[in-house]
Amino acid sequence: MDPQSIDLTITPDGKEIVYKAMTASTGTQLFVRALDQLEPTPLTGPGIPRGPFSSPDGQWIAFVEPGPVTLKKVAITGGPVQVLCRLDGPSRGATWGDDDTIIFATALPSTGLQRVSAAGGEPTALTAPNHEHGEADHLFPQFLPGSQAVLYTITPITGGIDASQVAVYDLRTKASKILLRGGSQAKYLRSGHLVYAAAGTLRAVAFDLERLEPIGSSVPVVSQVVTLPTGVAEFDVARDGTLVYVSGGGGLSAPRTLVWVDRQGHEEAIKSAPARAYVSPRLSPDGTRVAVDIRDQGSDIWVWDFARENLTRVTLDPGIDQAPVWTPNGRRLVFSSQIGGSPGALFWQAADGSGTAEPLTQGSSVERPSQVSFDGTATRVLFSGAGASNTGDIRMLTVEKGHSVQSLLDTPSMEQNGAISPDGQWLAYESNDLGPQTHIAVFVRPFPEVTKEKYLVSTDGGTQPLWARNGRELFYLAPNGALMSVRVEPGARWTTGTPARLIDGRYYRGAGNSYPQTYDVSLDGKRFLMVKEAGDPNQPPPPARIVVVQNWFEDLKRLVPRTR
Repeated sequence: MDPQSIDLTITPDGKEIVYKAMTASTGTQLFVRALDQLEPTPLTGPGIPRGPFSSPDGQWIAFVEPGPVTLKKVAITGGPVQVLCRLDGPSRGATWGDDDTIIFATALPSTGLQRVSAAGGEPTALTAPNHEHGEADHLFPQFLPGSQAVLYTITPITGGIDASQVAVYDLRTKASKILLRGGSQAKYLRSGHLVYAAAGTLRAVAFDLERLEPIGSSVPVVSQVVTLPTGVAEFDVARDGTLVYVSGGGGLSAPRTLVWVDRQGHEEAIKSAPARAYVSPRLSPDGTRVAVDIRDQGSDIWVWDFARENLTRVTLDPGIDQAPVWTPNGRRLVFSSQIGGSPGALFWQAADGSGTAEPLTQGSSVERPSQVSFDGTATRVLFSGAGASNTGDIRMLTVEKGHSVQSLLDTPSMEQNGAISPDGQWLAYESNDLGPQTHIAVFVRPFPEVTKEKYLVSTDGGTQPLWARNGRELFYLAPNGALMSVRVEPGARWTTGTPARLIDGRYYRGAGNSYPQTYDVSLDGKRFLMVKEAGDPNQPPPPARIVVVQNWFEDLKRLVPRTR
């Protein structure tokens, strides 16, 4: 699942579910699965589709794609994709009304709910968050029956997603009122209830549709629903009472710990570091600190100081900040951010959190940095993002030349997580260009003449390549999560040994194949900084799975009876 959008929906008649999934051969697509059939069918071609939602008659599926962020639709039976409009930021929910208009929300804090015709056109603004009253944004709209009012979520400037409020906006009077506090992403059900997300659980409360008021107290009805840092809960409910949701997998926001693991697999916990939703640990050039992407609460960049044993928050903006990498002098961090409504442009900021983040790119797609180098004259940032072919490609930004960007690898295949060897001779990266029915694999090319040759490193698939500091070893993660090592002989010719397993695949490695490094290697190459799921190591979190519950309204009426 995507770390920020609702990537699961069910048609109103409860007969088909649509979801986003990734395959090694084609990348990310939307798939449709009829509940009376065993196999899904592709709904869209390869791309970066997100946030599917259905038309009221179930004949169309609308969705969003970045680069630039665009709202599109496609028939449920497949066919050509139609463009509806440009969005001003990453999607934060959308709903298709009986009046054949779509109301949507984005991550741009200056705009709230917006409306556009389902046939396409220019969006019009409906609401705007009142920042003076503590409102950060208006998200997750849901039409009420008759399309005269819409539920939405008000996120707070302080307090995190758990302090959100569910409100209703009357499209006739243009007035809003608060319905619930401490929840988000509410949906009205024909059983006469509101169901909404709160702390990884679905809660329900009886609802008076005429008065637009909740009745009585809410009750938890479904636990362990995957909830993302943006407050997105992966669930939907059809008009016939069929519930569909994603369960298990721990989720991006699940607590994890930082641990050192040596080459023999012996583990040493960093006990003073609190359990948080760590994702991308990157050691500073001198090894005294580690920058981490933490996906709970604000989804920000933090720095852990090993000597002082404290966490310092670096970023404070309301969007998702991710994939930090250090500049060679250890003074700054380069990272991907949604500041200003970008899908994920490159920014840099002082590593101690002082000052403000400065943009390095415009970020028309999600861009993730993987390395920063300095050759004595110029600072270069290696990063991946959608290229001309709308796939992940590797580029290089030169800061001192007006933030100029050059493309290193721009092909129909996906390339990402690029890493230049310490001697500057080789570029390691991961790609899916081996063809259908294969794993993503790690490759190496000469640098900077990357088009001359290409060498396969991971014979059985691999991701997240990372060089030892002495350049004599290349590490990567096998498809089962095991940490692998390949010896590299010095010289102008690429000569390596056979890949060998160092550490079993029991550590966190992200979700899917679109993640930056989830581990790092110490300066001396003798141990590795890994991310470990919190809790009993012998009881790993259950794998994420789509759960379908038919006739759910009957259970809901029993759990949450209407009192009047």
